[in-house]
Parts: sequence; structure tokens; C-alpha cells
Amino acid sequence: MWNVLIVDDDFVNRKLLTEILRDKAVCDTAANGAEAIQAYNLSIDEARPYDIILLDIAMPDIDGMEVLAKVRESEESAGIELGKGIPIIMVTAYKEPLFDSFSQGCDDYIVKPIDPAELVSKMAGVLGKHKVRYS
Repeated sequence: MWNVLIVDDDFVNRKLLTEILRDKAVCDTAANGAEAIQAYNLSIDEARPYDIILLDIAMPDIDGMEVLAKVRESEESAGIELGKGIPIIMVTAYKEPLFDSFSQGCDDYIVKPIDPAELVSKMAGVLGKHKVRYS
């Protein structure tokens, strides 16, 4: 089972992603960027980092791009090279900011509305390439 953090400000989207992954993952959810950063930090502090993060881009206050940057900054501080950290798949209805997310270290993206088979396939592909090491 994958250990997944789902970050989306829309309850229905969080519920949908959790339901899609129910047989493949244990899912924590965050309703905003601040909760996402807190959940990420807690997972690292407890030495149980997420296998993958599904991250909405468009959220009020702290958006997905800022969460992505904070996660990658934290990993860099821990000596984890870009591309070797926790895989992050951007989940968005908007394609424009998506291209910036790749330069900041996202691993893949999926556009809403979510196709369940595509989501699972992308997650499996990204997870197959990553081996995260935290000391």
C-alpha cells in the first residue's frame, strides 16, 4: 500500500481521490497549503515520509506551487537532490501554471477531471523511478 498525501481545497476532490486509491493507498488529506506543509513536516519528523503527494495547484493562501517549493527546499536542506525526493504529482484544472511546476521539481501532472486509470498509472510510473532516503 502506498502512503499518500492528497492536497486539495475542494472536499469533493479529496474524497474522489481517496476513493480512487482506496485499494492501493493509505491516504492522508490536507484542505490547504498550510495543512499540507504541516502534514509533510510531521511525516518527516515521525520518519514515515509519504511515498507520493498529489498536489492541487490552485488553492487560496498557500497554493500548490508554494507547497512544492517548501517541500523541495526542505529536501535540499536534508541533502536530498532534486529528483530524488518525495514524488509530487500536480493535480490541476489549469495548464498554464503547470509548466512552471516542472522547473520547481514536480514529477508529473494530471488534469481534472481525473481519469482513475490514468492517475494510478502515473502514480505507479513515478513511484517506480523513486527511492527516497531520509536520515
